[in-house]
Amino acid sequence: MASAQFASAEVREHFLSFLQRSFETFYQDTIAVDRHGIVNWISDDYYQFLGLTESPIGKHITDVIPGSYMPQVLATGEPVMLDLLSIRNQWVLVSVIPLQNEAGEIEGAFGFVATDSRSGMKPLLEKYNLLQREVRTANRFGDGRSARYQLSQIAGQSSAMRQVKEQIRQTARFDVSVLLTGETGTGKELFAHALHELSLRADKPFVSINVAAIPETLIEAEFFGVAPGAFTGAKKEGRPGKLEIAEDGTLFLDEIGDMPLALQSKLLRVLQEREYERVGSNQVQRTDVRIVAATSRNLMEMVEAGEFRADLYYRISAMPIHLPPLRERLEDIEALSERILDECNLRLGLMTKTLTQGAVELLRGYAWPGNVRELYNVLERTSILNEAAIYIDEAALRPLLADASPVVSDPLYRPESRQENGPVTEIQRALTVPKPASPGLSLKQRLRIAEQEAIHEALQHTGGNRSEAARLLGISRASLYQKLGRSEV
Repeated sequence: MASAQFASAEVREHFLSFLQRSFETFYQDTIAVDRHGIVNWISDDYYQFLGLTESPIGKHITDVIPGSYMPQVLATGEPVMLDLLSIRNQWVLVSVIPLQNEAGEIEGAFGFVATDSRSGMKPLLEKYNLLQREVRTANRFGDGRSARYQLSQIAGQSSAMRQVKEQIRQTARFDVSVLLTGETGTGKELFAHALHELSLRADKPFVSINVAAIPETLIEAEFFGVAPGAFTGAKKEGRPGKLEIAEDGTLFLDEIGDMPLALQSKLLRVLQEREYERVGSNQVQRTDVRIVAATSRNLMEMVEAGEFRADLYYRISAMPIHLPPLRERLEDIEALSERILDECNLRLGLMTKTLTQGAVELLRGYAWPGNVRELYNVLERTSILNEAAIYIDEAALRPLLADASPVVSDPLYRPESRQENGPVTEIQRALTVPKPASPGLSLKQRLRIAEQEAIHEALQHTGGNRSEAARLLGISRASLYQKLGRSEV
């Protein structure tokens, strides 16, 4: 019996030694995180493989490797063994094991990566990488319905933004509907893209609809599609709707607060029964799409006013995530501005520009009613107006900020109150009384001012209800939305 035990221990020792040599051979690329997913160690080989220019220590693993299995392992305690992951446009073989303390609690996770250049898995990985290149080539000629933004591309490390990013990471792993709330310009669509990219549906389509920008008479067809010959002028082969195009991916519904009540009931059926019918058809189609909705309106107030279905609200807000306005995370201004300037100057073909410290402080002292979108607009105009400049100072920025002073007289604008959905900034601007026309204005400019005055009166009369305002003005909701958008700049 003793000899059997000795033999068993000897075999075990031999096996562990062999396993150690195997890991050293195949897994030179390794990384470790703590229980919160923060990177606390990385091997030199993996650092070089990832092409990093600065240390990832202290960053969340998904900011370093989008799509990492680490959060999944930390949450479930279950290891991932020999699975494939796409990193830097190539497939690698990944194993992730949880690290537990004596009490069995998860203290972190350790990841091992086998690349085609350093492992005996080269033939398999080369095959997958070839397939991936073929897919990317095909996508260039396709409709491009995939996520364009990753969480790591969204600038901001303030406590408010870190909280939002952590909510996105957590929510992405669970197949529930998500409601993104926040003022106009806070980046709701960017976070919707990032959520899709982190989810298990990342390889499926990402399809978006701006509900407010589609005329009410067309929105049902746009959403559900049209059956062949459904009405005069319809295509013989019919037309798929966004719900069908999204397949088993993500359907992003921007400005869902503008959805007509009739369509709300049909969307509720989609969420409850996972089925729908094309316009003009009795054939039921199944769907497993994930709904991510966004709004800059207060849906609970709309529910109380009978403008939004309560049952739909609770269905789409299984996981509500509020995006803070820029004025509540002014410490992110510098990082945001640097990224925006780099992007603008690269796109416009201008020399690289840098903000002086005085310029940064000036930007931090502004309320930003238009949020990140307004910041982008200001910096883009500054870059164009100061084409030859290397440094952007206060003098260059102050005239642009003076032209876009924040609204303080509007009762909807309440920075000190943190409503569920925040104030509606495009309506704020429309409700603000336009300045009287200057004698030097052109006819076109005078007409624009008159138009804004009419919109202002209509929105005041309807208490900010855009659908009612559009009806009073005799224009479509889409037209009103476009005119409000033009007034944002």
